[in-house]
Amino acid sequence: MNARLFRGVCVSCAFLCTVPIYAQNPHGYRVDPRNMYERVLAVLPVVGSGTMADPKRGMYVPATAQMNPASRSGSLGYQCVESDDRKLMLCEFVAKDRAAFQPILADSTVKSFLKGRDKLEDAIAEFTKHKKNFDFSRFGVIVP
Repeated sequence: MNARLFRGVCVSCAFLCTVPIYAQNPHGYRVDPRNMYERVLAVLPVVGSGTMADPKRGMYVPATAQMNPASRSGSLGYQCVESDDRKLMLCEFVAKDRAAFQPILADSTVKSFLKGRDKLEDAIAEFTKHKKNFDFSRFGVIVP
């Protein structure tokens, strides 16, 4: 076999070895950050006195003093929107594992929707009961 033919075969083999890698993610797309980690949507009563030390927030939303940004355990992030009557908070919580949501999911007084278990349409219907024109496309936590 001459050197030119050998190089051609080597280049062809190298190309064929990269095709399966390219086929797994042909456009280089990454997972939408709103689909990463475990997520729960919840309609929570408002708690807190409204002071800097105890701000008004959803029932299971930690106060700023309770948050540890360096920790990757428990809740990684959340976002809340106040309902039209200002008595409820419409929240999304993000965590690495579902166990962080146990208090929310176990509370029978809270309407909660676990991503992957419950239908998004049900959560949308519940949220729009409490906030007119609620837009889910503009709602969601992005956690790096």
